[in-house]
This record gives sequence, structure tokens and C-alpha cells, in this order.
Amino acid sequence: MSVNIQQQSNKAKNTILAKLKKQVTGADYSKLPTEQGYQYPELTSQEQIEQFVKLLEANHAQVIKLDQKNIGEVVGHELKTRGISALLYGKDNPYVPQISDIDSSINIEAFDFSLANNQQHKDKLFNNTPASITGSHSAIAATGSIVLWPTVNEPRTLSLVPPVHFVIVDATTLYQNFASLITAQQWKNTLPTNVVLVSGPSKTADIQQTLAYGAHGPKELIVLLLNT
Repeated sequence: MSVNIQQQSNKAKNTILAKLKKQVTGADYSKLPTEQGYQYPELTSQEQIEQFVKLLEANHAQVIKLDQKNIGEVVGHELKTRGISALLYGKDNPYVPQISDIDSSINIEAFDFSLANNQQHKDKLFNNTPASITGSHSAIAATGSIVLWPTVNEPRTLSLVPPVHFVIVDATTLYQNFASLITAQQWKNTLPTNVVLVSGPSKTADIQQTLAYGAHGPKELIVLLLNT
């Protein structure tokens, strides 16, 4: 009985497919328009920086242009104006010497603990870490996006969990668009387990389309832009 049902099902399926094939027989696909990729306008390096900053600020991020030597001073000032006295950083951050220059009144701590099966560490990150600072891998001018390349010593949780996220971006790593970035850096050969693209503080919209910031991640994104 089950064999007959299967045969009938296959017969019906073949009948439907035959009808569909008959309908499309003779279609001239050579007349279809060819796909044209979007052509980004050619921008100078300075124009790319300006576009990058403009788009970030439009997405409610704060952008501060500064010299590398002033990172500690600027971060310390921004923390104090917000009444924050603790900062978590990743040990892979290439600017650790400058981060270490932050005023001694700020408790600076390296991320060196595991969250796996440890409720105390999870509480520390989710409830007792008001701010974090990370480096960045590169950036994209066309979308105002920052590319984070997480590692064990600078995990993505540093950029996704604390309410205030400082991120250091070197303008010399700015690419015009995503395609040029992945082509130049040959991502097909070097892609890590995950990549994070950040274009502003977290945001969401409810069913009434009311946009809210900081609902599921950092309420503030402060971009420290070097070499402009």
C-alpha cells in the first residue's frame, strides 16, 4: 500500500515538473539584462575619512580624532565625565602602553578570565564592567563601519557587553568599501572564526517602529580615530 502511495506521489510530482518545464521552454534568456555591480564613487583618503566620521556620527557614535600618545589622557577624561571608574581591556590590544597611562583613579583591568561555567566571572563582565576598550582590525568608509577581529585575549564580548565601548581605529586601515577590504586583505585565506562589524551603539525598534539605542548592547560607542 505504501509503495503505491509513493508511486502516485512521484507521478504527481513528475507531472507538475513536466508542466513547469513546458511553460518555460523556448524562453530567450539572452535578452535578460546583465547584472551591474554598484560602482562606489572614487574618494580621496581624506574624503573617505570624512565620510566614515559622518556616517558614524549619524548613527549616534562619538568620534574623537587624536594622537596615539594621547589615548590614555582622552579615555581617562571621557570616563571621568561619565562618572566611570573602571575599564576592561584586551591583552591583545596593540595600545596597551597608552591605555596604561590612564589616570590611576581609574581601575584598569585586563580581560584574563574565562566565562565558561563561571557565574562569578559572568557577573563581573555583565554587571560590574561599565566600560571597555578594544582595538580594531580595519574600517569601511562607505558604511561607517569598524571591523573587529576578535581573539581569545580580546573577545567579542568586550565590544558587545559593557555599556560604554571605546574602540581605537587607525585611519590608515580605512577602506572605501567592504568589497575592496576583503579583496585587499584576502579574507578567503585568513578569515577567523568570527568578525564583528560595528557602525554605532546598539539599537532596536519595537513593533511600533520606535528606535531605541542601547537596548541589547553598548549604549555608547566612542571611536578614537588615529592618523587623520
